[in-house]
Amino acid sequence: MNRDDRKLWASARTLDDLCELTAMWLEGAIASQPGYAANCGPDDETLPLVPVLVALNRAGVMTTGSQPGLDVVAADGSRWKQRAAVEFYFRAHDPAVLRLTRVARWAGLITVAHLPSSLPRWRYRYDQAVTVTRTDGCDPQCPTRHEDGCDWTWFGTQVPRRHIRSPHLGYGICHRDAVKAVCSAWQVTLIYPAWGREDSPLWALLADFAGLAVST
Repeated sequence: MNRDDRKLWASARTLDDLCELTAMWLEGAIASQPGYAANCGPDDETLPLVPVLVALNRAGVMTTGSQPGLDVVAADGSRWKQRAAVEFYFRAHDPAVLRLTRVARWAGLITVAHLPSSLPRWRYRYDQAVTVTRTDGCDPQCPTRHEDGCDWTWFGTQVPRRHIRSPHLGYGICHRDAVKAVCSAWQVTLIYPAWGREDSPLWALLADFAGLAVST
């Protein structure tokens, strides 16, 4: 991370500050963000989602991971399927998180919400993690292989304090008040259950929550 970006992240004091810096990174105004490869912006598959993700961050929802629904064949002939999904941190004691998760459940989305009070100190918790990417291109002996493919990526893992506080994996380069704000936040994951749907209603729901009118 270059010196100017590091100073910006180090100046953050609140979750809202981190949200604004994340929005700037998504827009390309900042080259790097904590816990991500230096001088790398969003993946190409994320670019169509940027308007919604930016609006979410500026509505106080700090996104940390997202992917569109896809069903594609790679150059090596392997087939990859993805579920539309997003992970984010949300301010504690904010009733909006309850409304958002309630609406998401009504809409048929898979919803994983970890309470701040349940945040583990050291270990990751995988008991509520959900597979969001699957491929048929892995070894037939893979322990996560099913009839229709091999599990590849999961969302909904609960991240411990150790990760959040790490200067390499998390937000350790930020001010301790900002790190504390992340440790005190909800960890929420929303997943559209159908595989490969590029026009997933997940993004319309999030755009509506963020107050942004977009076409999906």
